[in-house]
Amino acid sequence: MGKRIVLRFERGGELLADLVPELAPRTVEAFLKLLPFETTVYHSRWSGREINFPVKSPVAVPRESQTTQMSTGDVIYWKEWELDPARAAEAIAVYYGAEVSRDHRGRLPVNVFARVPSSQWKAIEEIGVRIWQRGIEKVTVSSAGGGL
Repeated sequence: MGKRIVLRFERGGELLADLVPELAPRTVEAFLKLLPFETTVYHSRWSGREINFPVKSPVAVPRESQTTQMSTGDVIYWKEWELDPARAAEAIAVYYGAEVSRDHRGRLPVNVFARVPSSQWKAIEEIGVRIWQRGIEKVTVSSAGGGL
C-alpha cells in the first residue's frame, strides 16, 4: 500500500485517500509539507458534487497531468495559475460524483494527486450532501500511515 492521508470531519466521518505521486509528484510533495492541518470545508457551487477547502502551499506547485474531468473519489489541487503566486488562491477538493471542474470563467484544469477508494464512495456522498445541506464544518487532514 502507498502513502495515505486521512480527512476527519467535525460532524462525523472520516475519509482515507491514497496519494498518487505517479500523476502529480510535485503536488504530492507540496501537500505533504502542509500536514497536519485543520481548516474549514465548503461545498462547491460551480463544480457540483465537490467539497473543498483553502490551502496555502509553502512551495510553488506546477501544473501536473491536468484535467477538467473529475471522477468520484478524486482529490485535486487547484490554483489561480494566472495570478501572482503570492496572491493566488489555492484549494484542495474531493469529488463525490463525476463532474467537470469549472468556475465562473469556464473549465478549470486541476492536478489530481490522490484518490478515495470506491469502498468509501458512499461515505464521501454522505459527507458531501451533509455539507451542502447543513453548511461549512471543520476538517482535519493528516497522514494515515503507509510510510508517511
